[in-house]
Amino acid sequence: MTNNKLALTGVFAALLAVNVPATAEESFSGIEEILVTATKRTQNLQDISVSMTALSGDKIDAFGFEDTRDIFSQIPNVSSSEGSFSADITIRGNSTLNPSLAGEDNVALYFDEVYRPAAFYGGGVMMDVERAEVLRGPQGTLFGRNSTAGLVHFISRKPTEEQEGYLNFEYGSFGTNIVETAISGPMSDQVRGRLALKYHQDDGFQDNQGPAGGKLGVTDRIMGRAHLDIDINDDMNLLLSLEASDADDIGKAFNYWGLMDPATFDPEYGFYEVCDAKRVLASQCVGAAGFSDPNPDVTKPYTEHDPRAGDGRYTLETETVIAKLTWQLNNDMELVSISALDSIDRYFNADEDGSAVGAFGGAAQYDDTYTVDGDQFSQEFHLSGGDEGRNWLVGLFYLDDDRSSTSGVAGYEWGVDENPDTIANIDTKSYAVFGEINRSLSDTLSMVAGFRYTDEEKELQITTQGLSGADRLTGENLSGKLGLEWRPRDEMMIYASLSTGFRSGNFNSDLFFGDLTAMTSVDSEEVTAFELGSKSTLMDGRLQLNAALFYQDVSDKQGITYDSNAAAPVSRLISIGDADIYGVELELLAVPTDNLELSLGIGWFDSEISADPGYIIYSADNDARTLDGSELGSPDLMVNGVASYNIPLNDGAVVTLQTDFSHNSEGIGTGGNEYNYSEAKTLVNARVFWVSASEKWEVQAYVKNVFDTEYIDNTYGIAGLDYVYGNMGMPRWAGIKVGMNF
Repeated sequence: MTNNKLALTGVFAALLAVNVPATAEESFSGIEEILVTATKRTQNLQDISVSMTALSGDKIDAFGFEDTRDIFSQIPNVSSSEGSFSADITIRGNSTLNPSLAGEDNVALYFDEVYRPAAFYGGGVMMDVERAEVLRGPQGTLFGRNSTAGLVHFISRKPTEEQEGYLNFEYGSFGTNIVETAISGPMSDQVRGRLALKYHQDDGFQDNQGPAGGKLGVTDRIMGRAHLDIDINDDMNLLLSLEASDADDIGKAFNYWGLMDPATFDPEYGFYEVCDAKRVLASQCVGAAGFSDPNPDVTKPYTEHDPRAGDGRYTLETETVIAKLTWQLNNDMELVSISALDSIDRYFNADEDGSAVGAFGGAAQYDDTYTVDGDQFSQEFHLSGGDEGRNWLVGLFYLDDDRSSTSGVAGYEWGVDENPDTIANIDTKSYAVFGEINRSLSDTLSMVAGFRYTDEEKELQITTQGLSGADRLTGENLSGKLGLEWRPRDEMMIYASLSTGFRSGNFNSDLFFGDLTAMTSVDSEEVTAFELGSKSTLMDGRLQLNAALFYQDVSDKQGITYDSNAAAPVSRLISIGDADIYGVELELLAVPTDNLELSLGIGWFDSEISADPGYIIYSADNDARTLDGSELGSPDLMVNGVASYNIPLNDGAVVTLQTDFSHNSEGIGTGGNEYNYSEAKTLVNARVFWVSASEKWEVQAYVKNVFDTEYIDNTYGIAGLDYVYGNMGMPRWAGIKVGMNF
């Protein structure tokens, strides 16, 4: 690790010294300025001393991103697993590692300044987006909810002073139909409104090879949002927002890889030897009962579910009401109140064993069936102000989150009974005070200082196969940030920061199978992070180069493991130990000519876990593995890029050719567990745009995953089972989109 650190520091020092002379034509107006609100005030992205990526709504449309997780393909050191609705977002190698109901996210997910759990909103549909902002590193001195890994914020388009709108139709592979529309404008001198709707439906990209047949991977989602922007008087404004969504998908089937070597069956004792991970994931092995699916083709999975009867169903209903009151107290001071009510109703079942109907004497298997009902209320107040050379903000935050769930419907697990295996209720209450100040020390030097105090309480009530238990966690935390910003010349900033963050203690609320000893809890997870970065605009505005070097010390990292010695695979929440994470991000944006734009992003990190050498976990082959000295399980190299070329036509219209790519290295599970795996992949997409001279009409044609790359997105192996299950990535698909602006 030492040599890597020295090399990394040398490269970064060279980047800080870059000072490219101006060579561009004077007529060039410069790279388009990106304005963000990450500091709760509008600033140029290049003026914020944090490693951050922002994508405008126009860029999101140009990439064809439909899902909130899609944006991560173009953001260094950020990744997310595929799945329906939810997402385990990883920033700089730091992921949640606790998918249960009670799990707190390492990454705070925000929509319109309101915190929402990534476990339920991380895979939602994007609609009418103004901007997406991703901040890397601990956050908490400017936002209501704390986070240790980073923050993702989606900002929707708001009502406009002039009437405007758009209507888009899209048709693509697998019978994809997407309709999106929005209308905005004044309703009176003091009131403006905006209404947006989106419907996404397809026929499914998977043909079930099981006896029931039918289509899997089916999408059927509708979403609506309404904003009402009211000027109460000259100094006070009220923004009311209502958002609702309804999804009724058929999830894509898991792929199965058997663990048993078919050449080693012992008829006397009736068992096989276990294959190594490479052979398993190459589909060279089978399940003990012969029901594991050896076919890795993502479009032709095997499952005993009958999708036409509602099996494999993923449903999610959400409703959100937000009231944002802004009061301009004087020229230098503003008070903001953000009140939000949020409710979710989620259900899904998935065939996780591929077993035949009636296997082991039971009915059809739904090996995982989950329901979640949740209600969340949050209230944030923040007071901000500033004058020449100083900007500050102080805030108060309150969160009341009530969730209830059922999991593991045992009646469909080999015919035991028809009651949920586990019923859990979790109530979280969190109180916080936070603030930050940015003050100039000289013409070129500024200081940033921030603080956060959090007081949190969680209560768990659990019932598993007739047994009941309860637990309660309370905790306080003081965290903060200290940084310096140095501007040696115009359009260049070098910054350094030291920040701390925490994730509150948790308990396990996953599958128990009647074992209350699995009702474990862990203390809070804390992180201390150092970051050194630079942001530069060069060559008369034709080149932007941003770089960041970081180191993170994570204490008491939380994670889930499975007990192979129990009668059934019982999950346990544990502290996997401490972790050191260090790495670098580079982002380059260049406009060599007025019609050509190029961008490149690179993210790399390394990690090492420090744990009690006597503590072990079990992989799918029931092999004991120590965590001490191992790495966090995540791709450690991410590269992305875009090339876009405009061709002006004689009639004033413009044709744009665009291609983008993303590359992730392979990821091996925490503790070097090769059975938990994500395959290295390079994906290429291509688009052609035509925009009329009046910009009223637009036509796009696109191909995603141009080379039809097949890859394993993620696999999971649980000790004691005879198979590994997981997801393959999406195949190639193409489509056309027609849009009208009015």
